[in-house]
Amino acid sequence: MKSIKPIKQKKNIASFISHAIVVALGTLIIMVLFQSYQISSRLIAQEVMRTSKQTSSLIQSLFDFRLATLQIHQDSSAKNATLVQAIHSGKEEELDQYFLTVDQLELSNTPDIRFITNQKEMLWDDGNSQFYGIETKELGKIVRRVSISSNWHLIKSPSLLGPTYLLVRRSSIVDPATGEVLGFLYVSIVLNGNYALIETIKDNSNAQNLVLAVDEDILSSTLNGNDLYDEQDIIHSVAGEALDEKNIVSKTMLELEGVPTYLAVFSVQSNQNALKLRDSYYFWIVFALIALLGVTIVTRWWLHKRIKHEIDQLMSYTHKVAVQGKEYFFPGSAIYEFDHFGRTLENTFQRLAEQEKQFEDLFNFSLSPIILWSTEGYIIRMNPAAQKEFIGAKGESKRSFRALEKQLLPDIQSAATGELSKEVMTEIDKKVFRWSISPIVIENKIESIITQGQDVTSFAEAEKQSRLARKEAEESARVRADFLAKMSHELRTPLNGILGVSQLLKRSVSSPEQIEQLNVLCSSGEHLLAVLNDILDFSKIEQGQFRIAPSEFPLINVVSAIEQIYKPMCQEKNLAFEIETDITEGVVVNSNQVRLNQILYNIINNALKFTSEGSIHVRISLQYGNQDQLYVTVKDTGIGIRESDLKIIFEPFMQAEPTTTREYGGSGLGLAIVHSLVEMLGGSIQVKSEFGQGTEFSVTLPIEVVSQQGISDEKQEETKRFALFDKPLKALLVEDNHTNAFIARAFCEKYGMDVDWVKDGLQAIEKAKTQQYDIIFMDNQLPFLDGVDATKVLKKEMQLSTPVFACTADGMESTQQAFMAAGAEYVIVKPIREESLYQALVHYKQTYC
Repeated sequence: MKSIKPIKQKKNIASFISHAIVVALGTLIIMVLFQSYQISSRLIAQEVMRTSKQTSSLIQSLFDFRLATLQIHQDSSAKNATLVQAIHSGKEEELDQYFLTVDQLELSNTPDIRFITNQKEMLWDDGNSQFYGIETKELGKIVRRVSISSNWHLIKSPSLLGPTYLLVRRSSIVDPATGEVLGFLYVSIVLNGNYALIETIKDNSNAQNLVLAVDEDILSSTLNGNDLYDEQDIIHSVAGEALDEKNIVSKTMLELEGVPTYLAVFSVQSNQNALKLRDSYYFWIVFALIALLGVTIVTRWWLHKRIKHEIDQLMSYTHKVAVQGKEYFFPGSAIYEFDHFGRTLENTFQRLAEQEKQFEDLFNFSLSPIILWSTEGYIIRMNPAAQKEFIGAKGESKRSFRALEKQLLPDIQSAATGELSKEVMTEIDKKVFRWSISPIVIENKIESIITQGQDVTSFAEAEKQSRLARKEAEESARVRADFLAKMSHELRTPLNGILGVSQLLKRSVSSPEQIEQLNVLCSSGEHLLAVLNDILDFSKIEQGQFRIAPSEFPLINVVSAIEQIYKPMCQEKNLAFEIETDITEGVVVNSNQVRLNQILYNIINNALKFTSEGSIHVRISLQYGNQDQLYVTVKDTGIGIRESDLKIIFEPFMQAEPTTTREYGGSGLGLAIVHSLVEMLGGSIQVKSEFGQGTEFSVTLPIEVVSQQGISDEKQEETKRFALFDKPLKALLVEDNHTNAFIARAFCEKYGMDVDWVKDGLQAIEKAKTQQYDIIFMDNQLPFLDGVDATKVLKKEMQLSTPVFACTADGMESTQQAFMAAGAEYVIVKPIREESLYQALVHYKQTYC
C-alpha cells in the first residue's frame, strides 16, 4: 500500500491578506525611512564638506591676510626716508631707534625676526634670532635661499631648540634720490610655538580648536589641556570624519603665494547636526515598528471577523461542486465581491459542463478521425470515425492502424517534448490524410497528444497536377524567351546589314530614283525593326521584365520632338497637323522620357496611319496640384472605330477590322504596349471614336514637376559630328558577321578611328594582350567564346581598363544585364544606326576623354 503523505495545515485567506498588508506596509515604511536616511546622510555629508571647504578657505584667507599685512609694513619701511638716512649714517643706534618707533605704533604687526644686509655683509639685526636659537651664520644661509625673489619663502632652519620653520621675505631698500640699492630688509615669522598667529586665525574662523603641523610635527595649537582629545588625536584622524561623538576634523594644506606647501592646519568643528539627525532617525524607526505592529493586530482581527464566514461559505460551495460533481447553486454572499465571485464560479462550472458535453459530442460525432495519445505514444482514446477508418467496425483489420502509428509516432514523441503544433501528411491505402498534432498542456505539463486527421486525397492529387502544370508553363515561358532571344539576334543581324548599307549608300548616290529606292529600303527596314521592337517590348511586359527608371528632363523637349517628327510626315500626306500646349521652356519634370515618347509616338503613328485626309490635332497640357497631372489628347479625322471594336483595340495582335492589317500594316501591338506603359506610369487612357469620322485618344499621367524656372540658353560651340575626337582612336571590332563588320567599320572610320577586326572572342583576347586599344566593340554571339565570356576575361581576369561597348542583336534585357555584369561599360542594340553609334561615342567622350 502506498503511504499517505500528511497534509500540511493551510493558512486561511485572512492570514494571507493580513500578512500581505503587514509586508507591504513594512516594506513601504522601511523604504521611506531608508530613503530619508540616505537623503539626510547625503545632506550631512554635503554640509560637512561645505563647512570644511569654508573653514579651509577662511583659514587660508586669514593666513594670507596676516602675510599681506606684514608685507605692506615691510615694503613701507623699506621705502622710508628715515631708514635710508640711518643706513647712510652707518649707525646701528639710529636703525634701532627707527624700528623701535615703528613697533610702538603697530605692535601687532611686528615680525618675529628682522635684519638688514647689503651685497657683502650684515648691516643690522634686531637680535631676535638668538632668542629663537638661530645662530648668525644661519641667517646668511637664509639670505642666500631667499635672494632669488621678493616672495614669501617657507624655510626649515636648524636651531639650538631644534628644527625651526620660518616664513621669510626680502624687500629692497632703494635710495630715492640716486636709485641706488642700499641693502635688503628681511622679515621672518617663526611658526614654531607661534600661538599668536594660530589664535588669531581661530578667533576669526568657526573652529573650536586649530593645530598647525608639518607631517606629524606639531608646530603650534590652540588646545589648553582641558579638551577630551589632544593634538595627536587630531592629526591622526581622517579629514571629514568624526573625532568623537561631538566633533569632526578638517584639514587645510596652506598655500604660499598660490603655491602649495607642506604646512597643514587641522581644525576641530562641532558635529551636533549629525547627532540630531541620528536621534530623529532612531525615534521614527521605533515609532514605525510600533505602528506596524498595531496595524497588523487590528487588521487580522477585522479580517477574521468580517470575511472568514463568507470565505468559508464560498469554499464549501466549490468543494461540493468539485468533489461531488453535482450542480449546486451558490447561496449568495452579503459582500459584493464574494457574491460576484461565487456567481462567476457558478456560471463557469455550468459552462464547463456544457463544454465538456459539447467536446464529447464533437469527439464522438466528428466525421474526421481523432485520436488521443499518451506522451509515450500509446493510444488513450479514439473516436468512431478513426475506429471505422483504420480498424473497422468490428476491429477485424489493424494493418492500416499499424501503418498510421508507424508514420505518426515520431512526430507524437516530438510534440511530447514541447515542440509547437504542426501538420503531418500520411498516405495509407492510397489515401492521403493531413494530421494536426497538438499537445494538451495542463498546469505547464504536457499530459497527452491529440491528433486530428482530414482526408485530403483529392487535394493532394490536384496539387500534384498543379505542380506539373506550373512546371510545364515555366518551361514554355523559358522556351519562348529563348526563341525570342534567338529570333531577335537572327532578325537584327540582317536588319543591321540592310539599314547600315542603306545609310552608307544615301551619302554616295545622287539620282532621285536611287534616292527614292533607298528611302523605301530604309523605311521598310525601320518598319520591320519597329515591329520587332514591339514584339520584344510586349514580351518583356508579359514576363514582368520591363523596367521604368525616372529621370529629370525638360518637358518642352517632348513637345518639340513631336512637332519636328510628325509635321513633315503630315505634310507629305497633305494632312493638317496642329499641336497645342501650355508647357513653357522652364518646366522640368521627373519621369521616363523614353517611355513617354513611346506612348505619344505610338498614338500619333496610329492616327497618321489611319488618316488619309483632314487633320491631326495634338493637345498637351500640364495641371498643377497636390499631384501634378499631364493631359494628352490626340484627335484625328481618320477611318474611326466601330463601338463594338473599342473593347479589343488594346488587346495584343488585334485590329478593328481583318482587312486593316492588309491595307495599313502593323503588328497590332502598338496600342497594347501603350496601355501597359500607361498603367506602369500610374495613368489612364480612354478612347472615343465615330466610325468614318475619326478617333480621339485621351491619356492622363501623374508626373512630378521638379522646377518651373526658366532654363538659361547656354550657347555651346557646335562641332561637326564626324570631328568628335581631337585625335584618331584605336578601336578593336569583334564581329563574326562580315556584313555587320563592314557596316560597323565604315561607321567608325567616319569618326577617324583606326579599326582592327577579329571574328571571335579568343582572337579578341589575344589582340588585347599584344596591343593597346582606346575602345573595344564586342558582339554577343561569337564562335569559340561568346561576347559575354570574352568581356569577363578582359575585364575581370586581365583587369583591362579599356572600355568595352557591347553590340548585340539580342534585345532582351537579360542579355544586356549579363554584359554589364561581365564588365561592359555600354550596350548598343543592333541594327547599329548612325544616330545610336553617335550617342554611344558621345558617351565615350564625356566619360573617358
